[in-house]
Amino acid sequence: MAVSWFAVLMMALLGTIGRPLEATPGQQRSDEIDARLVAVLAAEESRAATAEQMRDLADATRAESPPVQAAAARALGRLERRDVVPLLLPLLSVKDADVRSEAANAVAQAFRGRPLADAPSVQRLEGVLTALVAAPPADGLYRAIGRLPYETLEQLRTAEGFLRAALDLAQPPASAVRGLESLARLHRELGSLEGATVERLRWIVGAREKEAQPAHVRRSAMLALVAAQGADARTVEAALTDEEFEVRRLAASAAAGAGSALTAEQRVQFLRTALGDRSPQVRLEAVRSWARRAADQGCSALVDAIRDPAPHVALAAFDALGDHCKEDEQVTSLLAKAIRTPVNADLWQRQAHALVAMAKRSPAQAAALMPAFAAHDDWQVRLYAARAARAMNDVETLRRLATDPDDTVVEEALPPLRKGLGARSDPLFIAALNRRTRTAGRATPARPYQVFRAAAIALEGAESTPALLAALTGALHRASQERCDTSRDARLALIARIAELGSRAQESVLAPLSRDIDPQVADAAASAIGTWTGRRPEVSPEQRRPDLPPLDVRLDDPIVTVQMAGRGLFRMAFYSEQAPLARWRFIRLVRDRYYDGLRFHRVVPNFVIQGGSPNANEYCGDCSFMRDEVGLTMNLRGTVGVSTRGRDTGDAQIFVNLVDNSRLDHDYTVFAYVCPGDLAVVDAIQEGDRMQRVSIGPRGALECPPPR
Repeated sequence: MAVSWFAVLMMALLGTIGRPLEATPGQQRSDEIDARLVAVLAAEESRAATAEQMRDLADATRAESPPVQAAAARALGRLERRDVVPLLLPLLSVKDADVRSEAANAVAQAFRGRPLADAPSVQRLEGVLTALVAAPPADGLYRAIGRLPYETLEQLRTAEGFLRAALDLAQPPASAVRGLESLARLHRELGSLEGATVERLRWIVGAREKEAQPAHVRRSAMLALVAAQGADARTVEAALTDEEFEVRRLAASAAAGAGSALTAEQRVQFLRTALGDRSPQVRLEAVRSWARRAADQGCSALVDAIRDPAPHVALAAFDALGDHCKEDEQVTSLLAKAIRTPVNADLWQRQAHALVAMAKRSPAQAAALMPAFAAHDDWQVRLYAARAARAMNDVETLRRLATDPDDTVVEEALPPLRKGLGARSDPLFIAALNRRTRTAGRATPARPYQVFRAAAIALEGAESTPALLAALTGALHRASQERCDTSRDARLALIARIAELGSRAQESVLAPLSRDIDPQVADAAASAIGTWTGRRPEVSPEQRRPDLPPLDVRLDDPIVTVQMAGRGLFRMAFYSEQAPLARWRFIRLVRDRYYDGLRFHRVVPNFVIQGGSPNANEYCGDCSFMRDEVGLTMNLRGTVGVSTRGRDTGDAQIFVNLVDNSRLDHDYTVFAYVCPGDLAVVDAIQEGDRMQRVSIGPRGALECPPPR
């Protein structure tokens, strides 16, 4: 087996470099296991691009070492190909429960791939389901059975019956409850959970005293009931008194859920209880639920909520009042009094949200306030000015903000400006497409990819002019020269617009891209040329070798400390086995001080916070993409994942789950988690809060158990 650059990396990660040459038998055995793991991880990183790598994975499933078997199962599942299922099924019956879990999870991941023509029975869904329900129990198996892509009601009932049987145990496994949540959420069109299953879930939520189930099991059961639309009045009432805030939050959500069996009076009663809850997360959910299902009862509850001491609750109330009770002049007057020009850059959110709400309710009153917001020193305030201007169709403010120094503000202003001015906005779009990457005073470049993308999309259907084409091709050329994977979305939008507005005269611009580092960009460029000329050039993307990492990347159980500006700090530990590459990438970036000074630009309370973009947006991150490492690790509250815009597009932006987000499972790499004692700091983070310093060091005696 040849030692590649990736093998060197993984030996460093696994600690095999630097061992004595004369190893003991135990060390030799360990070295052999490490070598097998290196081969497995190398094949996974390249998605088993060669026949030799597929053989390495197949051989590893038959290894004597459980860690090697588990790694092979993970790697095979991450291929998302149904033809690997026969390699995984034998692992369902091995002695090691962790291997069985990994194998079952990998089977479910493999079934995300395209169906096979004339597949043998062992690779069909019916046969795989039979094999899974016959296998010895394992946590991964319960969860995998819940998320297979069932095709018939009979298959659904078989899976449900297997999972429901686990609920009859004295201590129902949380994994079986989570399997039922997936089953209910993913297969609503095929069928609902049966009454007996729903009743058992209700019992788990409502059980008290000696019968009470652990908090994470009750939480999972409530999630399943929300997904199944099965929370009745008795269950919601019991859940609203649960000691676990997540159960109470889910009860507030269930009170406003579609298909709820509650009466209007019960819904209002439960939401009023939730609005007075001691937890801000529960009150926030109640505000959202009130706006969604109880606003016809009046907006007094929302007005009260804008005075809530928790900022996230107050902001949610402002947002809701922008859409409800618009005829109530007293509410409009109250909002007007709440709006003041922000004077503190760290406390701008309240006034900014109030301005957008006012723009929806009373454009005339918002117009009087707009100049101070649109000219504010803080770009985040100007961003909300653009959102308010969009809501009230204030073309003049949008025109001014379309030339803003900040790319994120420009991105927000361009689409509504095109609707308002049409071709008269061409000069502003040309100026936007001529924006340059900013490096002065920055640790990492701020690339205007989101501006290029927004401009190109908004120009669909525009009249072709030489000036517009020159701006589009110029932006494409500059973005391509930077050779960043993260330019993909912008470049695809630019190519689409050039293909629409251009002609074979632009063939020379697109022809080099048929050999681009990004196969999607190369394919789009070739297709555009083929449309113009009738001859689609051959696509031959350039093969680019990833950067070699340093050999000192291994730390013993490290802790990452994120010092927030004005908010305190929180600490993170790693899931190293499930996501070794994400772990290494993050450690490297922390050491390079990539994250220092960057913001959490996306804050969605009761969902996630997201940050790590030099330009504070979805489309600008570290230059290169990374491979996804989806697996068994769930998006539980406090876990840290890699933000992506499609498979294998992680660019160093991270997100922290503020609640359990099961719908993100198996789509995003989860590589770390916040220490439980620090979650209050994470909960308090507001949009735009800055990571002052991110550092890494030894764990020491710090207690930092993973979430469950």
